[in-house]
Amino acid sequence: MIKARPEDFIVEEKADLPLVPSGSFRVYLLTKTDWTTPDLVRRLAGAFGVSPAALSYGGKKDKHGRTSQFIAVRDGRNFSREGDGFRLETVGFMDRPMGPDLLRGNAFRVVLRDLLATEPAERALAEARETGFPNYFDDQRFRSYDPERGFFAEKILHRHWNGALQVFLTSTAPGMWGPEKIRRRELFDRWKDWPRCLELARGREEREIFEFLVAHPKDQVKALHKLPQEEISMRYSSFQSHLWNELLRQVVREAVPAPAAVPGAEGEYLYWTEDKAPAGLLALDLPTCAASMVFPSDRTRDIFAGILRGRNLKFGDFRTRALHRVYFKSFPRPAAVVPENPVILEKGADEFNRGRRRLTLSFSLPRGSYATILIKRLSLGDAA
Repeated sequence: MIKARPEDFIVEEKADLPLVPSGSFRVYLLTKTDWTTPDLVRRLAGAFGVSPAALSYGGKKDKHGRTSQFIAVRDGRNFSREGDGFRLETVGFMDRPMGPDLLRGNAFRVVLRDLLATEPAERALAEARETGFPNYFDDQRFRSYDPERGFFAEKILHRHWNGALQVFLTSTAPGMWGPEKIRRRELFDRWKDWPRCLELARGREEREIFEFLVAHPKDQVKALHKLPQEEISMRYSSFQSHLWNELLRQVVREAVPAPAAVPGAEGEYLYWTEDKAPAGLLALDLPTCAASMVFPSDRTRDIFAGILRGRNLKFGDFRTRALHRVYFKSFPRPAAVVPENPVILEKGADEFNRGRRRLTLSFSLPRGSYATILIKRLSLGDAA
């Protein structure tokens, strides 16, 4: 329905940059297609001859679409350039790195395709402008989630060190290259045959882990410390986001008599479709999980405690320091958001799908909110 080509999904980051005439950090506007932000940042760091830690950004942008965002490099040289799938343009200097606290949100231009008619999506956009939509974390957040083996971070909280390491190194994801899926399946099948796993290993980090396990076959907990910190942090965030989604789902179920459902990677996305927003949801903030959380009401705390009990967890389990420098931190996230300045730009025949329609629209969302969650809301009224 979306992202048939990069021009169908355009994202422009909005930020308040404290630019100065000269500073320790040079700021760039990065425009890219077919790159995730972390992958391209690592590539650029190598090209610049600097540590990846010298590059900073406010948020990760998806590889599918044409996205622009600000990055800062702790180096005064001008690295502006154009390459395969990206363009880097200097915009000035700052005395600090780029970070999420500088972001206001994102502006989107999206083409919806393969529609039977455009009117249902147009009505749904008008309703969302009045009543908002649930602010779920979308499927992009859960690429590391293995439906059969679960979340890496959940296994850490249960102190299942072997299971956590196995999930990290052997799970497959949609879109993964076929030979890599086959390799990971063999790793899973030969798990604990550490010499064979070492033969199958790819990359320095995997080889170091399996070399360690060949020498220390039962010490998976120390092997975990050899995993990349950034990857561990992303997987902690994935489980944290899943639990937050679960809390929001329960809140929506209690507030909406018959919510509409759209399937997702880690659960259904539930929506209200009435003209009036459920009472209080547009002003409600829900906390992400950690050992210490501030809830808006006793009821939301009770709901979340029930979610934890269902997974044999308790609040104190999030105080884990099993992996150095990676931990859970709670922050409030709006339960619902309202798209800003939604506009229908164009509608007509879909040139890629005979007999179907397309709709082009623009809107803005606060930082951390997913345009694809709004698009799922717009798709509810379109019959197959």
